[in-house]
Formats: sequence, structure tokens, C-alpha cells
Amino acid sequence: MIDTPQSRNSSLRSSGSGNSSHTPRSHTSSKHIKLPTIALPTFEGDTFEALIVNNTTLSNVQKFHYLIASLKNEAKDLISNLQITNENFLVAWQLVTQRYNNKRLIAMMHAKHLCQMPQARKGDASSLLQVINHVSSHMNALTSIIFECACARFNVESFDVSHTRP
Repeated sequence: MIDTPQSRNSSLRSSGSGNSSHTPRSHTSSKHIKLPTIALPTFEGDTFEALIVNNTTLSNVQKFHYLIASLKNEAKDLISNLQITNENFLVAWQLVTQRYNNKRLIAMMHAKHLCQMPQARKGDASSLLQVINHVSSHMNALTSIIFECACARFNVESFDVSHTRP
């Protein structure tokens, strides 16, 4: 579960010190909706982009908090020195996507994993299934990358039918 600014404000209100002048107030407008608490997976670019980056109801500061919460290890260290501001979310997002959305490096990593297959033991169906799953998952990932790259290169708008032969 991710601790968001809204959940902290809610906790502060419910803890109630009796002094309403120090109690944060929630914004009540038709433009603000209360999002359900989402347990974000460890960073996965497409999922994070769909759930957080493209969410117009979140401020960039909120998006930055979600980004920090979903990163770990080296990826988290990459943005650890950035102050949490609206402007720096865009900087952080660019740093993370430039480093970890490199299709060539991702493809090389999957190829490397294909060369390091687990051993199937003779007469052991579960170890054979492990090898099959290993190969299938990495081949599916490589196929997806190849498809994405092919689609990116094929620009439908540049296809000019007026110059085709009769």
C-alpha cells in the first residue's frame, strides 16, 4: 500500500486533536476524485505510465511520490537527489525512462537469459516445465519488443498511395 498525501491528510483528520485550525482540510470539488489505494508493482514502465503518469487528476508532486514508491535499488538511487517538486517529476520520469526503456538493452537482457536456461532433470516434469516457461517468457518478451520496434518504424501517415503503380 502506498502512503499518499491524501491518505496522510485523512489520517491526520481522523486522529483529531480537537483543534480544527491545525487540521488539514480536504479539497472538495467535482474535479477531485478519491482514488482507491493501489498497491503499485515494482516499477513497470507501461503500467506506471497508464496508472500514474497519464492520470490528469494527480499533481506532478503526487506522481513523483508514486514514482519513488514504486522504484527500488539503482532505479531509486537514480532520482534520490532530486527535490520533490512539480517540475522535477518530469526530470525524474525522463531519467528513469531513458535509462530503463532502452529497447536494445532490454532485448539483450532477454537474449542473455535465454542463454542461461535452467537445467531440466531427466524424468522430472516440473523442471522441464520450468525450462519451457523460461524460454516462452523471454521469447514472448523479445517478440513484443520486435513488434513494437517494427510498428514504430512503419509510419502509416507517410504511406502515399498516389504514387503506386496501376
